[in-house]
This record gives sequence, structure tokens and C-alpha cells, in this order.
Amino acid sequence: MLDIKLLIVEDDEMLLKRLKRILSREIKELYIFTNPLEAIEKVPQIKPDIVLTDIKMPQMDGLEMTNRIRKNCNDIPVIVASAFSDPEYFQTAIKLKVEKFIVKPIDIDELLAALSIITNRLKIEKMYIAENKLLNEYKEIVDKSTYVTKTDITGKITYVNDKFIELSGFSKEELIGQYHNIVRHPNVSKAFYKRMWNTILSKKTWKGVIKNLKKNNEVFYIETTISPILDIDDEIVEFISIKNDVTQLISNKKILQNQLITDALTKIPNRIKLKSDLTKINQPTLILVDINEFQKINNLFGFSLGDQILIYLSKVLDNLAEEEGAKCYRVSADEFAILYFEHIEKQQYENFIHKIIKELKSNPFNSNDIKFDIDLSFGIAIPNKNEKDTILALAEAAMANSRKNNLLYEVYTDSIDPQEKYEHNFMWNKKIKTALDENRIDVYYQPIVNVNDSNDTKYECLVRYIEKDGTVVTPFEFLDVAKKTRLYHDLTQRVISISCKTFSELQGTFSINFSIEDFYNTETVDYLISMVEQYNLKGKVIVEILESEGIDNYNYTIEIIEKMKSNGIQIAIDDFGTGYSNFAYLISLDIDILKIDGSLIQGIYKDKTKQSILESIIFFSKELNIKTVAEFVSNEEIYNKVKELNIDYVQGYYLDKPLSYHELLSKVNNEK
Repeated sequence: MLDIKLLIVEDDEMLLKRLKRILSREIKELYIFTNPLEAIEKVPQIKPDIVLTDIKMPQMDGLEMTNRIRKNCNDIPVIVASAFSDPEYFQTAIKLKVEKFIVKPIDIDELLAALSIITNRLKIEKMYIAENKLLNEYKEIVDKSTYVTKTDITGKITYVNDKFIELSGFSKEELIGQYHNIVRHPNVSKAFYKRMWNTILSKKTWKGVIKNLKKNNEVFYIETTISPILDIDDEIVEFISIKNDVTQLISNKKILQNQLITDALTKIPNRIKLKSDLTKINQPTLILVDINEFQKINNLFGFSLGDQILIYLSKVLDNLAEEEGAKCYRVSADEFAILYFEHIEKQQYENFIHKIIKELKSNPFNSNDIKFDIDLSFGIAIPNKNEKDTILALAEAAMANSRKNNLLYEVYTDSIDPQEKYEHNFMWNKKIKTALDENRIDVYYQPIVNVNDSNDTKYECLVRYIEKDGTVVTPFEFLDVAKKTRLYHDLTQRVISISCKTFSELQGTFSINFSIEDFYNTETVDYLISMVEQYNLKGKVIVEILESEGIDNYNYTIEIIEKMKSNGIQIAIDDFGTGYSNFAYLISLDIDILKIDGSLIQGIYKDKTKQSILESIIFFSKELNIKTVAEFVSNEEIYNKVKELNIDYVQGYYLDKPLSYHELLSKVNNEK
């Protein structure tokens, strides 16, 4: 049956009866008239798809009726039936765009064939109109919500929408016919654009953030997707670019990054910045500077004076470090670090230490007639390449040794308790191997609670070493030792195995911590994926990557993330705020969850600087649809503040401690 409305106008009653009898079985809707004037009147109401009429009728001939219909409904196909073959009729019919002539007596098969052909054409036309309407609606939505430009194959702009004109400050006439260089920022390298062009000329889509200049020289950033448009021969005819303005996001990011790497009190770089800078140096020298008995100063004179001393000392150290070509950082409460970007000799660091002492004596601290000398201790680390990652710990060990022996300074060497260090490592290596063999490596589960929905609880899986007497030992005691041996990967796989088996029996989502070594270890990643498959855990597993360890191989990292996510594993960045705090993680990597380090959470309810930093992190996360978790929530004041700041999840002893398997089962059963 043809899905059309057919309007028939015919004064021959015998023919009408025949047409009605046959066509009513073949046509979905049939409308029959003997009077052309009545039919014309009903056309706007019926809205027929096709009209069938006779040329010769008493009141009005079919061609005149067609002419009247055309005035209001120009596109309706008309079939004319006639027993005459007058050339004049044919000429008039052609002018009126009559679809088809059928000779009387009407051959029904010929008529149905004609109706079928017209119906199929109408369907195609309707589809085309609908698709064209949809495309226009899409275009309107895109034009209203994003910035759109088109260029020819040489890069000349052929189209700009109103939003891009408004954003760039250039007029349409100034942009059309120009290259995109018109908004190019001079700081963006030619190599950047060369890579972009190589991508799109190879018929691939390019995505990235581009730094540009407005007509008034104001900087703006656009997140851009450029795709080639291909013709029927698969050749590029033009490029279309869809852009989003991320200027505010980039600006806030820079402010936040500066806040995260700057000490709020002294305004010099902090520990986070130090760790970041260390990654860029092959042979650093680090001098730690610590105020002796600083706690007594706070107790005697108050924290306000203590802060003034820290500010005073930071200025002295920063100025002297700059003279040396070095850099000064505040790494903890009363501890500062001086970083040289190369190995230095004994004479140089001794001269620098004496220069500090001389400066402090020549210009002693003075506040409201309170004067005293600041007594300092120094710890120095000049590590080899293999020890560079532990330079802070080495300098701390040297500092502790200088205090222990009442020395002005100490330089770290392997002679500082080497035997004790070796014995400790050997002991734990043996204990971990035995524990793995005897199934005394276990997992504890700490709840991560949704602040707005107590029923939405995730769990972080934490490794534990169990002594033979049942004593539970945290990874603080043994994990660093394990990382230096092959046992570390065995430990990770044991945690994966136990955790997956546990949550194959329980509802809820759980997370497993991965170091960078785990994340880049193909065997470990494949083992996790196999366990997820074996226990049917897709959508329930989160891998937490330690941000403090740094992510340096972005392309490989993206590959692994895509591999994990395609296997139903979510990705979290753990300890965010302790390491490089590189916000490119949030934009470049497909992250699901951001766990904010406890150093930013502790004391948040009374620290305005931390609150400001946290607000910025939460803003970025919400913009990118990333869930946030506050770690180390230890009391009600912290909990209320992070809830007020609109963090999604909380974790810490205020809510619950890490639970053994049996404690977890008991908790879950009690909540049912």
C-alpha cells in the first residue's frame, strides 16, 4: 500500500467507482470529487500528496483546475487523464508542470506504476527536507554555542560565525580571505602549527588548545577541533574548526598553579615547586636550612613573632641564593631549602653557609626591640643520578646527623648509618617474601563516602603486612623497600587479586593504588584487566595514580588510560596538590576522580589560603565533570568545611578507619 493522500477529480461516475474500488486497496487515503471547484476548496484542508484529474469536465477543465491549485500549492504533483491528444493541451500541461499524462481509458497498472514512482520521489524529497532542516538546526545550535570558522585548503578563512567575530574583535570583512595568522599569538611556535597542519592534511581531526591575540592585542585561548571536509572522491575541499573559549579556565589555572607552588607566608616557592624543579635537573645540590629550637620561640613570643622570623629569614636566604645563582624554597614550618642546579664543591657550599651566618649577625632580627640571633643547622645532599629522587630524604638525614653530633652542617654520604640501612632493607625483603608465600599480605578497606548520599560509598583498598602474631603493619614500614625489588609487583598483584575477589561478592565501587611503576608495567595492567573480566567487575574498579610521582610520558599514559577505560576501569589522580600539580592532567587526560591531598585538607576550616586553593581545584573539576575526594578528613570541622565547598566525596578517620575484611562484611550487613 502506498502511504500517500490521493485526491481524484473525475466527472465520469462509472470510472470513479472503478478507481475507488481498485485504489482503495492500494492507497492509504483516498479523496474523490466530481466537482473541480469543491476539490479546489478542499485542497488546503486535505493537503494531498498527489492529484489525479481529467482534462475535460463540465464546470472546469483539469488544466484550469491545476492552474488554480498551483497558485496556493505549487509543489503538488498532478497526473492528468485525457482521451484527447491536442498539442495545445500538452503545451499548457508542460507550463503547469503536470507530472504525467495518462490516456483514457485508464490503465490501472500504468496508473499505479506512476503513483509508485512519484511516491518514492516524494519520500526522498521529504527525507532531504527533514535532514536539511535538522542540519540547519544543528548549525544554529553550534553557531549560538561555539565559535566556528571555515577555511579553504590553503588555510584562508571562508566563513566565520558571529561569536568568533565578537571574540576576536575583528570584523567579518577583516577576517574573510585572511589566514588564521591574523589572530596568531607570536609566542606559539611554527612547529606547533606544522604538526597541526600535518594532522589535518592527512585527513585526520586535530584537537588542542591554541593561544591567540584579539585585535586589541588581548590574549585569548580557544580549545579547538579542526576537521577536514572531503568530497565524493575523498579529497579535501575545506576545513571546519569548532572552538570553545577557555581563556578564563587557563587564567584561573595559572593563578591556582602559582598558589600551589608558592608559600603563602613567605611568598617564596614551596616544597611542591622544589620537587617539580628537581625533576628538571640532572645533578642537583641541595642545602637544607633549619631554625634550631624554633618551637621554643613560638612558645615564648607567640606565633606572630615566629611568622615574622620566618619572613625575615626567607628574605635573607632568597637574596643570598639569587646571588649564588641558586633558588630558595620553604619546605616545611621552619625549614628552607637552597637548590643549586649543578654539583658544587665543598668550598662553595661552605662559603655560602658562612655568608648566611655573617648576614644574620650583621643584620640581626629586630621586632619591637626584640633582638636575637637565629641559630641554624644545615644538611647537604649531593646525590648521584640514582639517588636524585631521594635528595630531600638524604638532606634530611644529613640534617639529623648534624644535630645529633652538634655540628653546623653535615653532608650526606653512605657512611651515615649504612649498615643499619642495609640490614633494615634486607630484613623487610625477606619478611615480605615469606608473607607472600604464607598469605600474610592482606587488604584493608577505607570507606570513601558521598557527602550528599550516604548510600553511595566507595572503598580504597590498602595493602597491609600481617605479622605471625597477628600485628597489622602499614605500608609506611615496608613499601619503599619493596619498590626496590621484584617483590613490589607481586605485592600489587596480590592486592588486585584480594580486592577483586572481595568485591565480586559485595556491592559498591573500589579503588586500587597504582604507582607509576605499576601503571607503566604491562604485566600488572593486563593482570588487573584479567581480574576485572574474571570477576565481572566492569564499572566497579578505580585505579588511583599517585600525582606526587609525576606523569611524564603523556602519549603512553593516554594509551594505558584508554585501554583501562575500554575495559570498564575508572581513573583517579591521588594526592593531588603534593607533586607537580600539573593541571594539564585535568585537560589532557580522561580523568574520572581527583583525590585532593590531605596537606590541603588538614586545617582547611581555619586556613583561608587553603580554602582559596581548594575552591579553584573544585571549580576546575566541576568544569571538566571530574568528581572530587577530600582525604584525611579527621574531624567535624574539616568535614563541614569540605562539604560547604561542594566536594563530592570524603575519606578519613572522622568517617571510618581502614577496615579488615570481616569488619567490612559486618559494616555492609549492618547497613542493609
